[in-house]
Amino acid sequence: MAVPYGGAIALAILPLLASPVAAATPQGTGPASVSFDVKDRDLNEVVDFIRARVDVNIVVAPEIQEKLTLSLKDVEWRQALGLVAERAGCVVVQTAPNLLRIEKPPRVHFAFQNVDVTVVIDAIAKLANANIVVAPEVKGSVTIRLKDVPWRDALETAVKTLGFTVVEEERGILRVVSPESLVEQLETRAFQLKYVRPPGIYTPKIDTIYTVGTPKPTADPVKEFKLLDALKKALSKNGKLDYVDKVNTIVVTDIPPVIAEMEKILSLIDVEPRQVFVDVKFVSTVNTDNFDFGVDYGAQGPVITATGGQIPIELPFKLGDGGFEDSFIVTNSPNSGPFPTSGTVAGTNVGTTDVPNTIFGALSFTQVAAALHLLKRDVHSEILQAPRIVVLDHHPGTIFVGEQVPYAQARTEQGQSGGLQLSIEEADKSPVSTGFQLLVTPHIVPGTERILVEMIPKQQSLTGSAGPPLAPAGFEVFTVGGSGQVGTIALPRVASSTIATTMLLENGQTAVIGGLNTDSQGETVTKIPLLGDIPILGWLFKSTQAFKDRRTLIVLVTPTIIRTSQETSDEIQHELEERARRLEGEVERLFGASEPGKLGMATPR
Repeated sequence: MAVPYGGAIALAILPLLASPVAAATPQGTGPASVSFDVKDRDLNEVVDFIRARVDVNIVVAPEIQEKLTLSLKDVEWRQALGLVAERAGCVVVQTAPNLLRIEKPPRVHFAFQNVDVTVVIDAIAKLANANIVVAPEVKGSVTIRLKDVPWRDALETAVKTLGFTVVEEERGILRVVSPESLVEQLETRAFQLKYVRPPGIYTPKIDTIYTVGTPKPTADPVKEFKLLDALKKALSKNGKLDYVDKVNTIVVTDIPPVIAEMEKILSLIDVEPRQVFVDVKFVSTVNTDNFDFGVDYGAQGPVITATGGQIPIELPFKLGDGGFEDSFIVTNSPNSGPFPTSGTVAGTNVGTTDVPNTIFGALSFTQVAAALHLLKRDVHSEILQAPRIVVLDHHPGTIFVGEQVPYAQARTEQGQSGGLQLSIEEADKSPVSTGFQLLVTPHIVPGTERILVEMIPKQQSLTGSAGPPLAPAGFEVFTVGGSGQVGTIALPRVASSTIATTMLLENGQTAVIGGLNTDSQGETVTKIPLLGDIPILGWLFKSTQAFKDRRTLIVLVTPTIIRTSQETSDEIQHELEERARRLEGEVERLFGASEPGKLGMATPR
């Protein structure tokens, strides 16, 4: 028998009988659920199909040769097996944690009115051909009417009506006794747990102000083992339960019915857990566009200054004309100054007035620097965190990728002399963690391939403007102190992104659990008053700086159920068998029937 790999459950691939063909109903709901539509099919074939899907030992009693007509769609396999057995007039008995047996017990049809319970027990024993021992204290009258009921259910109902109980001994012997008589017949059994165990000493956690109730380390894991509390409630009055943590074993001392009940409970709870592979992509992008255009005159613009630099002055007078100007001269030294005056001769000044090179003022543009700016700059950065983690079903897991940066804090105290003393020490919240952390708890929905995922991704980075040598990159530097004692201290500026969510996803489905887009833009215009407002020519006296900043945060998550090695091997084998069967059918269609059970080609005639 074969089933499509990773697909739905289909009985159409079972060997055909003389009855109508069973129809497949592909659903893709995973190995824990079944879907089929059968008509007059042998019960053993249907059970074989379910057995192959769930990898559980299911045995059918050899005397059962029942036909089955039933249609089920996307039903959990254990419930489907019970419905199949019930439709065939059988029952499912769990004889071991990983062993189920389908039996067809005799059914009783009788009615008794006010008869001794021992008569009812004897009638059931004869109909079922069962070995039943009745204790002397079992007495009382009952009125009972049963129709088409399995004999074991009829026996349990009859004795419980009068307060008695049925104890199953070895080799199928049943004893009907009173519960009080079992107090002196206490038994001790040890149940070693395979997969269920107390929580670990260390529990994954995440520190963020946006969530509350994060798990903390457990000092005594055994006290947090809730299974022990549940089993203790099932004990009888004189029962006792102990747990040995070194070997993960529960030791129970109690009456046989209680021990049998605990065995059933543990067989349902202590099962192999499934695992989930969680692939997370945490993408943070920054795109910055800058545009700088125009003429920049600096931070102060054009400047007019009065300087002390000399400018040679030549009076509008000429020496030797005999006028009044002969009584003074520009300079008494010939050829002096940067531009010597022609006609001046030493000693020719007949007066007492000497006019030197004089400064009246200066118009200077030597400090005006105009620069033409024409620049467009695009800055794009991307931060990609892609943690992958495998987590057990219903168990939390966390992963952290990054570093921890310690930092200090300043403390001022008043000294004995009244002055302030400055001291530096490690900050209370030091160190600061930078990087990416993921806390995830998957829950596989029974009977489906859906996963309920509880997830908290967190990204934290330093965004300060300072850097070496004053401070580590991403820190800010502050000035502290007073009274002549002034110093600097570096503190971190932290940018954090946190998402806390619970979502329901299909196996292998990728979902966007967070998306945040932030756009910011601005424009700065620098110009000279009046001149910068002149049309067209005003561009020579102003500059424009524009920027646009876009930040994007996207978180993608893909959970995938990890199958056990046996499940994976079985599915591959089933796929190979299915492909071989299809190929054999195609060969038979083209060349005729070949030898049964072998893949070959018939010789065409």
